[in-house]
Parts: sequence; structure tokens; C-alpha cells
Amino acid sequence: MRAVLVALVITAAAGCGSSTDALAPPTGWRLVPTPPAPGGTARFSAVSCVTATFCIAVGSRFRGLIGHTLAERWDGAAWHILPTGSDADGRSVLTGVSCVSITFCAAVGSHFTADGTQGLTEVWNGRAWRVTASARVSAPSVLAGVSCSSPRFCVAVGTTRGRAPHGFVEIWRGETWSVPQSPSNAVATSLAGASCLSGSFCVAVGQRSSGSVVKPAAEVWDGEGWQRERPPNLSDFSSLNAVACVSRDWCLAVGEHFQGKGSNTLVERRDGGWTLRPSPNRSFISSFASISCVSESACVSVGAQREGANRTLIAGWDGTQWTIARSPNPSGANTLSGVSCVHDDGRVTCVAVGSTGPAFGIRANPLVVVSPGGG
Repeated sequence: MRAVLVALVITAAAGCGSSTDALAPPTGWRLVPTPPAPGGTARFSAVSCVTATFCIAVGSRFRGLIGHTLAERWDGAAWHILPTGSDADGRSVLTGVSCVSITFCAAVGSHFTADGTQGLTEVWNGRAWRVTASARVSAPSVLAGVSCSSPRFCVAVGTTRGRAPHGFVEIWRGETWSVPQSPSNAVATSLAGASCLSGSFCVAVGQRSSGSVVKPAAEVWDGEGWQRERPPNLSDFSSLNAVACVSRDWCLAVGEHFQGKGSNTLVERRDGGWTLRPSPNRSFISSFASISCVSESACVSVGAQREGANRTLIAGWDGTQWTIARSPNPSGANTLSGVSCVHDDGRVTCVAVGSTGPAFGIRANPLVVVSPGGG
């Protein structure tokens, strides 16, 4: 379940850098061209940067109604399409990516088969992508986001689909994926994003249903198991789409909540417990899809806002307040679904990705905007 505003976007939390309180979020953004997508329709869902000159973006491209995985690399000056490891590259999409170095990234998504949808996992070794054996579950499943703290530890999150959705977690330990017991396995929950600082600390977020009310959901990994936490609820429909942690005691999670006929951005902070935080809105329909933080005073969150058509939304957190940045918008409907920021050369640089094109994603193209210093 997602806000209508970002119904075509499944997000993933971007990686976080080291905590440096003197840093501040960037304020300027510019468009960057991407290679023409084979088939004519494509979009990015997530991005992860190691430096200002190495980022990986993933998403999907379409030939007719058939989805294919898409991955591209940013070298600080241009984007380059990367062959992906998906078998036959058909009926598959990538929705999340996390890089810890130029020689290791993990990407997740979904593969559509005659027996139903199954989670898809791939890893990058610096030269090529290869499909890894995703842990199988009896019900159809999708993976939405992934976060890695090292080449030997990643957490992928998503949802199993049945009569009621259940949260779905996989853990990578360097060779294979496994499914640990999770509180969301047994409740009507969807997990959308995660942020891992180490093999003993991760936070996953999403939403859970209770009767007719949809509430934010959160779980914390302590190295041995998952514990459910209860972020505050703001309305009858509230969802957390992504989370970024800079320490065990400081994380920001973002999403949306519905009130009346519109939706507003939602921000919650974890600093021992969960609290609602001020959230920026410029239109009556606004939603955050992704967040990246390099310190408690330097975060960027992206998404979309409704101003006639969908328009990009970029907001920076400076430790005290949110400021909505002027963001580029080509003609048509635009949305940003992923962002990744790094502390590089004494400043914060960020790359945000999404899609642009006619309404409803028909003949859409990847959309990329970068902050100063991002190339």
C-alpha cells in the first residue's frame, strides 16, 4: 500500500555516511542526462553512492508490458548502463540498492514467474552483477529495499503477499540469504526500507494494518533478532517509506500520512524512542519516498508533490529545520524515489533519482538530479 502520489515507486533507504555535525545539506540541484533506455520506458527506483564519483542506480525498463532490470553507474560526469545478472533479464525489476565500496553492492527487487512473484537479489563485485539465490518462502513475495554495512552483512526487506501482507526480511552473510524470525512475519505488515550501521544494528520501517487504520511500523535488529517498536501514528493512514541512521541513538524515518483529501509528508525520529518531528509541505499532496543522512545536521529527503502534475520534492534537514529546495522539473509528471548523500572533500554531495514523463509512467524516462559537487 502506497500513497497514490508515488504509487509506481517502491523505495529504498540510501546508505549513510559518518556523523559530522558541522556538515549541512546541499541547497542547489541540477538535472543530469541519462542514456536512452532500451524499449523507450524506464525509471529509477533507488540509488547508492560510495563517493561523489561512484554511484549505482537501479530500477526497471519495459518492452511493452514486460519489465526488465535496469542498473547504471555514475562516474561523476556521466551515467553508464550496466548489464544485470537477472536470468534472461525478463519479468524482473530492481527496487533497492546499497553499496559499501566500488567492489560491493547489493540490489533487490522482484521476479515474476508462473508461480507468483518472488524476491530477486543480485550482488556487484566491481565488474559485473550476478543473481544470488534469494531465500524462498511459500507465499509470493517482493523485496523493496536493502541496506548493507559490509560485503558480509546486508538486510533486505519487503512483503509476502497472501490474504494479508506480512513483513519479509532476508539477511546476507557473504554467501547466501536467510530469513530470520521477525515480528512482522505474523502481522499485517509491509516493510519498505532499512538502514544498517553494523551486523548488530539495523532499523527497518514500513506500515502495519490494524482494522481500518494503517499505522507506521518499525523493527530493530540487535545482531540476534528483531524487536518490534511502535512509532507514533498521525492519521488513519500513515506509512514510513525509508529510514536513515547515523548512530544507534539517532535515525530519521520519512513517509506520508493522509488527512482529508490530501496527503502530507511524515517525519519521525528515533533517539531512544520514536517521536513525531516537524515536516515540510508545499502542496496539499506531498510524500517523502527516501532519505539519506551523513550527520544529524545534514539529511536530504526526496519524493513528490502535486502542483497540477506531480513535481519533484527535495528537502534538507540542517539539525534545526527542514528547507524545501528548488528542484528541477522537466515537462510532464516527475517524482523522485531515491537519494544518496556522501561526505566527500569536506562537503555533502547528493544524487537523487526517479522518473519523468507522461502521467502513470507511460513512456517514462529515468530522472536524475545532483547537488553541487555531484559532478
